[in-house]
Amino acid sequence: MKILFATGEAWPFIKTGGLGEVAHSLPKSLNRAGVDIRVIMPKYSSIPEKFKKEMVYLGHKYINLAWRSVYVGVEQLVYEGVTYYFIDNEYYFKRHKIYGEFDDCERFAFFSKAVLETFDITGFRPDIIHCNDWHTGMIPLYLNDKGIKTIFTIHNLRFQGVFGKENLEDILGIDYNTYYREEAIKYRDGVSFMKAGINYSNFVSTVSETYANEIKTNHYGEGLSGLFNHIDYKLRGILNGIDTEVYKPSKNKKTKKKKLQKLTGLEINNEIPIVSVVTRLDRQKGIDLISCVFDEMMELDVQFILLGSGEHHYQEFFKEQEQRYPGKVFVKIGYNEDLAKDIYEGSDIFMMPSDFEPCGLSQMISMRYGTIPLVRETGGLADTVKPYNQYENDGTGFSFKNYNAHEMLNTLIYSLSIYKDSKKWKELQKRAMLENNSWENVSLKYIDLYEEVIK
Repeated sequence: MKILFATGEAWPFIKTGGLGEVAHSLPKSLNRAGVDIRVIMPKYSSIPEKFKKEMVYLGHKYINLAWRSVYVGVEQLVYEGVTYYFIDNEYYFKRHKIYGEFDDCERFAFFSKAVLETFDITGFRPDIIHCNDWHTGMIPLYLNDKGIKTIFTIHNLRFQGVFGKENLEDILGIDYNTYYREEAIKYRDGVSFMKAGINYSNFVSTVSETYANEIKTNHYGEGLSGLFNHIDYKLRGILNGIDTEVYKPSKNKKTKKKKLQKLTGLEINNEIPIVSVVTRLDRQKGIDLISCVFDEMMELDVQFILLGSGEHHYQEFFKEQEQRYPGKVFVKIGYNEDLAKDIYEGSDIFMMPSDFEPCGLSQMISMRYGTIPLVRETGGLADTVKPYNQYENDGTGFSFKNYNAHEMLNTLIYSLSIYKDSKKWKELQKRAMLENNSWENVSLKYIDLYEEVIK
């Protein structure tokens, strides 16, 4: 079984979110399970030089993109046992950003076409191309060889790669009348790469079972709920995992907590619970709920740590709170991998009150370190965090149902009451840490899916 894993990003080369982490960990786990899986992605100029120096040039050619003849170079690097192919074209990928450029339609149409034109250079012809998110959505449409199957995985439906319909013939190089239809890639007044991936792939997956059901509703379907109900026969949810080699808990959480308090300038006191957030500052992540009741949260005698970046008004709000609550609040705008790990390890409660969450990795990482998640019951959060039940002495975290700030606050108050009972809290931590969210389990489900698609 030969699998080509097509992605817009992959750690450690480039990562903007969960997709980058999945594109590293899942292929690595599948490779260990004996699957011949290789990853293909753009060669961005922002990939660290140390990796660029290790890349081996395999060859190049020119391909057609509508009326253009464009250069495609292919380079290869083996990392942690997995072969990575990098599509080289400086015009498209020597940019300041990897997404969000004015010509993203052309850039990722090129990438999709290039993926299918490199088999003669790499010498690798897959049985299945596993496409991920809108950046690879055109691959199933461009693929006209019935000998190769496609799986399209949706990591976040909100980002669909929607562009003007004028791009159909001039950029995408496909017939307007054939493809500007609801059953093809028409989306409102434009075209959607995500919709192309959904309609033209052999199978569609999402990154949690609950999210696979949620997107069939108007609230979560981002305008495609009807389509998901129509293609339900080829839709499945497979929950992501985490790399347990990357996230290894130490035996002394008190030491990690003290280190975190010292690192962030908070009062060093093991009795004061640390509530933390590591996230993109966006309404999707429930940031408006936290900001709505922030003063009430701080009345609960907690310390608060936030790491993340995003919408400007949220960044300004939390920096202001850091000034208002010296020694109790620490805010770092941006992202730092080492600091994130320190926060996961040293905190007591980790908040993810998301409006929607296709899977989420942070709640699984925090449980790995014995930091108890507090989440809203949606998507992968509902699938991974078992609500605490003090009467049955069961559960791995705390959760609330409605997207409501005071329901979240009341859940936090309840979690702090359990925190004060050290025996119950330690039992809760132990259960959370014993949860097996490793990629080894997940990879077996993907192998089953691959075998089903090949039949």
